[in-house]
Order: sequence, then C-alpha cells, then structure tokens
Amino acid sequence: MRWYQKLLAVLAVLALAVLFIFAGLRIREVKVEGTQIYSEQEIKDSVFTRKFSDNELFFWIYNKIYGINKLPFVEDIEVSYQGRDKVILHVYDKTISGCIRYMGQYIYFDKDGTVLQSMNEKKENVPVVSGIQFGTFTIGEPFHVEDDSLFSTIMNLSQLISHYDVSIDRIHIDRKHVYLYAGDIKVILGRKEKYDDEISVLSSVLGDYKDKKFSGTIHMENFEPGDKVILERANRSDSHARKK
Repeated sequence: MRWYQKLLAVLAVLALAVLFIFAGLRIREVKVEGTQIYSEQEIKDSVFTRKFSDNELFFWIYNKIYGINKLPFVEDIEVSYQGRDKVILHVYDKTISGCIRYMGQYIYFDKDGTVLQSMNEKKENVPVVSGIQFGTFTIGEPFHVEDDSLFSTIMNLSQLISHYDVSIDRIHIDRKHVYLYAGDIKVILGRKEKYDDEISVLSSVLGDYKDKKFSGTIHMENFEPGDKVILERANRSDSHARKK
C-alpha cells in the first residue's frame, strides 16, 4: 500500500472516530430529579453551558476538570448515565431558611445564617424575616446582626418551620414576641429559646386554617405541651382593615 493510501485510510478512521464522538455520543435525553427550588429547564441551562457539553465525552471531561455548574441554591448534583444518550441529574437543594428585604431585593440565607443569594424575586414557601437589624453582608458569609440572640431565635424557628413543612409567609420579631404570618392568620409566640412544641402543633392545624381561608389570631405566648390551638376568628371588616 502506497503512502497516500495509508494516509487516506488513517484520515478515514479519524473521520469515523470524529463522527462517532459528535454524533454517536450526543446526549439526547436529560432527566432532572430531586430539586424543589428550580425548574427542570433552569437546571439544564445551568449544567449544559460549555461548548459541546451536550456530548457525553465532553460533558464527562468538563465535569472531571471543572466540576459541574451549580445554581446558588443547589448543594450538589449527582450525575449518572443510562446508555450512551441519557443523563440523569439528581439535584440536592440547599436548605433556605428565610430571606430579608433589602433595597428592593430578597436576600436569602441558609440554616447557619450564611447569605446564599440576592434576587429580585421572592421564592415560594420561603418566609420573609423582619424586625432584626442587619449590618453588612457578603454572599457566602454569615449575616452580621446587632443582636445575636434575636438571630439565634430566627435560626431555630426557620429550621423548625422547614423541618415540619409549615407554610409561613413572614416572621416578625421584637423584644417581647415573635409573630408568624400565614395568609390572614397571625400566630403570636412568646420569647423563648426553643419553639419545638409550638411549631410541631402548628404543623398539624395551620394548614387546614389557611386552606379554608380563615383569618384571625392564634395566641401561643404561654403555650404548654398538651394545650389546644385555638384560632380567634376575625370578622370580615377586621380582616379587610388589616390588609390595607
């Protein structure tokens, strides 16, 4: 075989190899599991950003060298493969404990008080915290607050609300009380270090009140384990006045 025939044979093999890599290893299906914060498309748009990342070989190389691209509220993403053209992304969300309003933005923080992200939009099922004086903050670092004891109270409440999956819209705190707002229902808690019993009980009754669109106040300032949770219903005029 002459040299140019050998060259043509090598080029043909290389062409077939390139064709296989770019056509035979293309990712045609992506399944997203686990996340409750982001949509499937948001995860895909974040993960497949680099050139040729929709190719299984390039995708694997990128992940080994650079790691997988993650959105602010994502703790980790596990990648698994099914066949040559299907990728499964299992997403582990970060635990968002709450957010504060600051200069028209929502500043989100985790269970340790670490600032996660600043966004224009309000994430669903994340309570807004008010009543605490926050100092400077930096993404990826804990909040600086004037009163550490108040912030510890908020951290405890936020973790319990997340653990018991209680639908709370806002948490307000002052020197005497902690207030929880869920729709048109206000819950008044006394000031204490732990609220395990209160939130545990609220988790079983507050959702029903909110689903039935009840309005009123629940007093739990002096709550003791075994006490009944009673909603003092507001009349329509009171509810309307409160909304204004």
